[in-house]
Amino acid sequence: MEDNPQEAVFREVVSFTPDPLPARYYDKDTTKPVSFYFSSLEELLAWTPAVEEGFNVALVPAQCRQPPLSSRRPRTLLCHDMMGGYLDDKFIQGSAAQDPYAFYHWQYIDIFVYFSHHMVTVPPVCWTNAAHRHGVCVLGTFITEWKEGGQLCEAFLGGDDRSYQAVADRLVLMAQFLRFDGWLINIENSLSVAAVGNTPRFLQYLTTQLHQQVPGGLVLWYDSVVSSGQLKWQNELNEHNRVFFDACDGIFTNYNWGEEHLERMRGPAGERLADVYVGVDVFARGNVVGGRFDTNKSLELIRKHGFSAALFAPGWVYECLEKTDFFQNQDKFWSLLTRYLPTHSICSLPFVTSFCLGMGTRRVCYGQEEAVGPWSHPSAQELQPLFGEHRLEGTGQGWVKTHSSLADAWHGGSSLLIQGVIPPEVRDVAVRLFTLHVPVPPKVFLSLVYKLEGPSSVRVALELTTGDAGSCHVGGISALNETSSRHRPRPLRVPPTKLARWAARCGQQLSGGWVQRCYELSLRGCLLQDLFVSFSRPPGSQGEETFVCRLGEIQVVDADSLLSPLPQVQSVAVSRARWQRAAPEGGLEAGLRLSCTLHWSYHLPQVRCFRIHCCRGTGGGPPGGPGLEKPTLLGLAFVNQYRVVDLAVAEPGPGQDGRVEFLVEPVPREGFLVPQAEWGRVAVLYSMPST
Repeated sequence: MEDNPQEAVFREVVSFTPDPLPARYYDKDTTKPVSFYFSSLEELLAWTPAVEEGFNVALVPAQCRQPPLSSRRPRTLLCHDMMGGYLDDKFIQGSAAQDPYAFYHWQYIDIFVYFSHHMVTVPPVCWTNAAHRHGVCVLGTFITEWKEGGQLCEAFLGGDDRSYQAVADRLVLMAQFLRFDGWLINIENSLSVAAVGNTPRFLQYLTTQLHQQVPGGLVLWYDSVVSSGQLKWQNELNEHNRVFFDACDGIFTNYNWGEEHLERMRGPAGERLADVYVGVDVFARGNVVGGRFDTNKSLELIRKHGFSAALFAPGWVYECLEKTDFFQNQDKFWSLLTRYLPTHSICSLPFVTSFCLGMGTRRVCYGQEEAVGPWSHPSAQELQPLFGEHRLEGTGQGWVKTHSSLADAWHGGSSLLIQGVIPPEVRDVAVRLFTLHVPVPPKVFLSLVYKLEGPSSVRVALELTTGDAGSCHVGGISALNETSSRHRPRPLRVPPTKLARWAARCGQQLSGGWVQRCYELSLRGCLLQDLFVSFSRPPGSQGEETFVCRLGEIQVVDADSLLSPLPQVQSVAVSRARWQRAAPEGGLEAGLRLSCTLHWSYHLPQVRCFRIHCCRGTGGGPPGGPGLEKPTLLGLAFVNQYRVVDLAVAEPGPGQDGRVEFLVEPVPREGFLVPQAEWGRVAVLYSMPST
């Protein structure tokens, strides 16, 4: 390896006999990194954190939100069970899946459980990243079933304390290292007297250890086995399963309950009503209340009695209905539940979202199209707003509706489409997109990227509400009227030169018809509470105004954080190279295909992700010199490593070097572009073996 301050250079002699990669962590056909699970106790107990696990580590812990999970408010758990699990979502760096499943109603839920029938279901890291960005807690599943499950339980629960403690220690270490939040324990087989006697001790030990090692961690028990050891679903919390509930953070009941079960549970639950998660099978299998598009009937009863809800397999809208109508059906399903689903507030800055769902039919970077073709990468999902239709009270005419749209994007693969009508007697309509609970720093910058579609001349503006009115002092803002707590910030007239990176596009008409508006706020002693987008009729307009507005991005950023220097991407290195011969295709000559792993160092809390690029060329000239094409986007990374897979490169002639350069672009949380000169870079010089 050669090194200079700008770029590391690795020398490779092409070899067609690669080092084998560990099968658990890589797809055997492509060497793409994949999420993993365990099928046996032996596999689980043999597991230790290793470098190969790096791809499976979540980017950040769950973000702060209000109210926190620890509040006594009834909660909502989503248990994701889909066709055995580990489908396209197992590909850590994304896939080219067409019409993939996406979940985006995060503001309504508290806990996300990834479920499958493997013994240890480790949540795919893409789900953990998306959930944590929204402040949602993520659990894996530990399940035993049938005769084989009984033997497995006997092996670790039927003996002494050390056996079940060893299993619990591994489960805790896995959650701690991979940065998810805990476990759903699902024993669906009968247990011997010895094993069922140890089960509450196993739960208590697991819960205690997890709480110590994983802040905010949770252990939940599924209602299956009773204290006698029989497999006997109770559909409620009662004296037969209370011993398990007492040993952990909560119980997830079976689905075949009626209102009489809910009434009976209030006594045994005591002050822990919110720790009882009443199961709802969205597929409506068995003798259940509600389910499918009647799931609201289940929620109504559960909330009436003050319990939490566990929605099992809400992917029903994807699995059983037309894929082409997925977004409409998903929005319909959740809109029917919203009155029973209290929302959550975001409580940290920077707050930046491009509304990307983590999927699309093409990739866009700040208005510039980068690639065409379907893609799915749930880790890339940005903060999602409140969805729904809002009708103006009293008029019967005015309305505003929001939904996701893959048809166009400012950044990523989708945008937020807002349609509405302003009736003649109303000056403006507004839609609340986010609830916040953010103690505001002295100076805040806000940005809105949008475009109006069709012949509309309505005016678009950001509005916000502030709390703590007694001590809250607001500057650079205009109240909409004297009685309203809603304010409209004033546009930023002249962006400070120090903020040129962030504010370069403010006030400009951008490519694709997008417009960016920037605002500056001075605040003291305030809480930001709600973020609205308002639409007001143009001066002189009398009649009904209809509009279609596409939102590309919203930002709320602390001015000081914009002035802080970014760390540099350092120590970029290459390992695990695999070479293959490439057949000629698409007019290209036969050449080589390179797969390799890039590693670098960077302080992860300061990025949203990394964008990985390559430049291919020949000759061993200087970086970016003649013969090298402009950078091509390869993909996104959410940890300090990335697997390059089957990259077509030229085959060098005898005595010549081929060259490929990789560039690592950090994407700051504050949402601006880092100049290419500040990216990390590494070059691979490769030659054919001498005969």
